Order: sequence, then structure tokens, then C-alpha cells
Amino acid sequence: METLLYDASEGVATVTFNRPDVLNATNDQFYKELSALIRSIADDAAIRCVVLTGAGRGFCSGADVKSMNPDMTVLDRRKRHRGILHDVLYPLVNLEKPVIAAVNGPAVGAGFNIALAADIIIASEAAVFSQIFARLALVPDLGGMYLLTRVVGLNKAKELCFTAKKIGAAEALSLGIANHVVAPDQLMVAARKLAIEIAAGPPTALAMMKTLLNRSSTSTLEQMLEFESYAQTVAYVTPEHREGVMAFREKRPPNFQGPKS
Repeated sequence: METLLYDASEGVATVTFNRPDVLNATNDQFYKELSALIRSIADDAAIRCVVLTGAGRGFCSGADVKSMNPDMTVLDRRKRHRGILHDVLYPLVNLEKPVIAAVNGPAVGAGFNIALAADIIIASEAAVFSQIFARLALVPDLGGMYLLTRVVGLNKAKELCFTAKKIGAAEALSLGIANHVVAPDQLMVAARKLAIEIAAGPPTALAMMKTLLNRSSTSTLEQMLEFESYAQTVAYVTPEHREGVMAFREKRPPNFQGPKS
């Protein structure tokens, strides 16, 4: 791959955005490779958790302005944008495996929203977040207006989008954008430690948890209870549940194997 680095071990896939000379700005090749990699990870039962991070001093600085085609028609631009949402954002948000964003530096524009598409954000003290779009007379994309509102609430999301202000790691933590903030040299240590812990969990149950939690803010209580009843019924008949019960009775850590590919 030209724009990504990939490593998989101990049930954890680490995806590193690898365009450090432009702070890992996105282009069509980046989205093409990330789309294919997400599909591959989704089909690989050996992968139980994913870590996203950036090479060099940035996580992702958003769209690579130099790669934009100013002569693209409105219809072609919309077609391209919808393709990215369909091929990258939607599969990432709905990947039935927990995703951790290890934000090592600037996460700006689309980069901020890729981080928000993860389930957990661990930020370096050097991390900076910005919905920079207003400065370019654009609107937040890659699901930013949906994802950000769910995290910080409507009014704060409006402020961050309208002003395009930059916020540091400490403010991101206080707003609930980041789950944890760590020293720069501890970022990948912390991310991998958490990823390995999650990867040891029951993959079928975790997949259902993620799916239902993603639906929780747009569903009624009645709908969520119905989803829960179906999910719990499935969970009860999995080998993972049987292993969990046996491990509890035998006072040992469970060894969750999960479904085979």
C-alpha cells in the first residue's frame, strides 16, 4: 500500500496513515486503500480490535488540498463524496470490531471525523482537533456533523463547526471527545494495551454491543429493548457464553475463541 502501513498481532490490527510529509492528508488513493483494508479486517476472524494512528507528527490533517481537482463538476464531486462515505466512513463506523483512534498530533477536518468514527479515542498530549471546514467555506464531512453532535451535544458541536477553532488534548478530554490523554511516548503503548485487553473479550458479544450502542441515540427505549432481547438471546447460545460461564465457575480467565472465518 502507498498510503497506509499495516500490522497484525495478538488479535490487534494496527493501521497507520502513512503520508507524513503532508501530516497524513487524505487523497483518493488513501481512501481506496483504507476501504479495501477495512473490508479485509471485517472478514478476518483473527482480528478482534483495530488501532488507527498516523505516521510522523500528525494523525490526519484532512483533505490534501493540492490533490483536489478544481475542474470537477458539482455532480462528479457529489458522486466522489458519496462514494467515500459509502466505501470508507460507513464501513468504519459499522465495523463489528472495536476501533481505537490513537491520535498522535493534528486531527483536522476529515482527520477529526475519522477519529470520531472510532469507538474510543486515546490522545497524545500533542493532539490538536479542529473542524476546520468553515475556514475553507466548506461544511464538515465524513459524518462530522452526526458524529460530533453525538459526542459533545448540539450547541457545542455548532460552536466547534462555526468557529473552526482548534482544541488541545485537555479540552478534548473535558468535552468527552478523547477517552484518555497520555504523554506522546506512551500513546501507542496505551493504545495497544487497551486493544489487547479488548481483543481478549468475546467478539460476538462485543460486535452486538457496538451495533446496538451505535443505534441507541436514534432509537426509542422500546426499540432498544427489542434489539436487546434479540441480541441477548443470540449471546446465550454462543460457545463464547459457555466458555465465560465455565471460566467463572473454574475461577480462571476466559479464553474466548469466537466464530471462525
